[in-house]
Amino acid sequence: MIQPSISLGNLFSETYFGYVKYPAGSTLGPRIQRGIEFVYLISGQIDITVDGAKQRLLPGHMALMLPGRQEHYQFHKEQPTVHAWCQLDFDQCPNDIVEGFAKLPATLPMPKDVEELMNVGLGITNSQSFANQSVLLRLAESLAQYYVDMAELPDQRRPQPTSRIVRNAIHCMQAHLSDNLQLEDLAAASHCSVNHLINQFKATVGTTPMRYLWRLRLDRAESLLRHTPLSITLISEQCGFASPFHFSRLFKQTHDLSPRQYRDNLSK
Repeated sequence: MIQPSISLGNLFSETYFGYVKYPAGSTLGPRIQRGIEFVYLISGQIDITVDGAKQRLLPGHMALMLPGRQEHYQFHKEQPTVHAWCQLDFDQCPNDIVEGFAKLPATLPMPKDVEELMNVGLGITNSQSFANQSVLLRLAESLAQYYVDMAELPDQRRPQPTSRIVRNAIHCMQAHLSDNLQLEDLAAASHCSVNHLINQFKATVGTTPMRYLWRLRLDRAESLLRHTPLSITLISEQCGFASPFHFSRLFKQTHDLSPRQYRDNLSK
């Protein structure tokens, strides 16, 4: 196993993030991997053959590609495939890091936060406003650490991948937490029907979209109570509660304390 803390240092000549949509039935390769690459599947399916061994990459999973291996990609034959990647190229092969990564699983399920990290990396890669390689390297280190941390978890504790429909709905919730969101808004953001959205949430998250939304609001409110001096009224507004009373009632159901009591306990 590689070290729990990743430090890629000055080994790499270039780091960048990418995003691509392949038409149904497309292929890529064969090619020889020149660096270390993380491939995160957003939708579709990829059968990746590495040195003759085939592995299937499903949405919400990430594949780790190592230098010197021959790769061939077969994308889903009936629907487009969308994936993001992080590529690390180097002048001299970092053998100790590569050997450590080689001991990890070739693919792993990843938490939905990884897609957000990939989006940040993609935005910085495409930015021409400043010399961004040091920032991209730090993001790549974070991504590598995510992979190591997931590999060290037992199977039952690893995150369950969610569909793109669910991820889109959650992203909409996070971006509009203070708004009066309805099921129809979430379904529109996910490009599906309300019933399909509810079924997807129950199947992959184990709850309904609206219950998940209230959980997000309560988590955000708890963070604001812990880390800011904002009033209870402002917190309830920013987190999308109908009123301070509504906020206090739901918070107490979860924490057995009112928001004010919770904050007072923290100060003690």
